[in-house]
Amino acid sequence: RGNFISVPTDCPQRDERLGWMGDAQIFVRTASFNTDVSSFMTKWMNDVEDAQSPQGAFKDTSPYIQGNGTDGAPGWGDAGVIVPWYVYRCYGDTRIIERHYEAMNRWMKYMADSNADHVRNKLRNNDYGDWLSIDAETPKDLLATAFWAYDAKLMSDMAGAIGRSDDQQTYLDLFNVVKGAFQKKYIAADGHVFGETQTGYVLGLAFDLMPDNLRERAAQLLVDDIKKRNGHLSTGFIGVKYLNPVLSDNGCLDLAYQLLFNKTFPSWGYPILNGATTIWERWDGWTKEKGFQDAGMNSFNHYSMGSVGEWLYRYVGGIDLHPDAVAYKKMIIHPRPNRGLKFANAKYF
Repeated sequence: RGNFISVPTDCPQRDERLGWMGDAQIFVRTASFNTDVSSFMTKWMNDVEDAQSPQGAFKDTSPYIQGNGTDGAPGWGDAGVIVPWYVYRCYGDTRIIERHYEAMNRWMKYMADSNADHVRNKLRNNDYGDWLSIDAETPKDLLATAFWAYDAKLMSDMAGAIGRSDDQQTYLDLFNVVKGAFQKKYIAADGHVFGETQTGYVLGLAFDLMPDNLRERAAQLLVDDIKKRNGHLSTGFIGVKYLNPVLSDNGCLDLAYQLLFNKTFPSWGYPILNGATTIWERWDGWTKEKGFQDAGMNSFNHYSMGSVGEWLYRYVGGIDLHPDAVAYKKMIIHPRPNRGLKFANAKYF
């Protein structure tokens, strides 16, 4: 609530308090469960388009403040496509698509004009990558290319929603071309994803970029990485939203619950066990071994890592949109974990 006053800010208590786009796009689905954000996000998208550069780049922050943020980094600028998509899906209102359709087109052109090989190597700007991941470094060009493909898929679906059938096919074709480039450069024949990070596997699976015959293998490699870390996550701002849904959709629901209930570092439970009442910016904002992180950037009221809330509503609460319907006119009920599963830490939550 503290970060949803006028614009979706990254933190309400220190000298930033800016409309950071990466934070907003990764949390918008959780926000739509917490409260009715249809008008809030509709208003903010006007700020997003207003901040767009003449070249078509959405910014890192919206409203844009001179000297704070540049043309959008991967996972940040993409909010200009992702937020309208979720507002449409959650509330069934196509007006946000129609109002910002040309702005979204300009963003897509901005990426395409500079990356003819369909791998996003150029114009990545501040290039934050999987911001504040823990002991993992997802290749930034991989992340950027994954989000370009994802944007193209969402643009195809949004074009279809407002009756632009030609654009719907054009963007679907673009999705498939970028997907092909992604597979060629980043996915090995045995299913390994370049960089070998949880976020790399998660984005490949969540955005439908893995070849069908390698999806099961990729999911197993993701599980192997989590087990290698003694059952802990390593995802940062970008990967964290998709981690538990991907595990749940690929037969690893019990592991998703284990991640939820972990109390040891790094986890959602560790800050709570140590006094947190709001989501921290960093997994290691404070640890018993090292104390506080750098005071120059160590907020204790951010919401990005709280994007697991989406998974809680969808998979634990059972309130999930059906892919063939908007505004919860049809729903999916996800399976529960094994009946015999016991969590020693469950009572804490």
